[in-house]
Amino acid sequence: DLPFTSGSTAADGALTFRRIIPGGRGWGSMAYDPVRNRIVLFGGSTGQTQADTWLFDGQNWTRVFPATSPVQRYGHRMVWDAARGKIVMFGGHRGDIRLNDTWEWDGTNWTEKTPANSPSARENHAMCYDAERQLVVLHGGNSAANGTAELWTWDGTN
Repeated sequence: DLPFTSGSTAADGALTFRRIIPGGRGWGSMAYDPVRNRIVLFGGSTGQTQADTWLFDGQNWTRVFPATSPVQRYGHRMVWDAARGKIVMFGGHRGDIRLNDTWEWDGTNWTEKTPANSPSARENHAMCYDAERQLVVLHGGNSAANGTAELWTWDGTN
């Protein structure tokens, strides 16, 4: 991976580079950030649960290393929150633990939020943004016992 030096004198042929892209994965989550014009990818499973953040500008993937980052997970969901200008991520699954944490991506760093009220731990739920009410909406998912039909909204605080 870049950056590195080869020590080559070119006598052994041209130096070639491999493309750097996220490894094949399932159950990760992506959301589009229209302010920074990037798709943000977090986590998923490549056979091992991941905690990496990648940005896609339409041509190239770039792995970023934020100062703060959520734990590895899969089955989580992310959505653009237009009212607050951030991507919101909720829940997922890590090993044998379902998660109920809320994170926001501001284009540089992840910040964990600590709402007074929060949905129970879950994975494979649905999230979308309600532009009229300026709320993130979460529905359903798999909780500890089984599927749930709960409906939750996020206003940036609770």
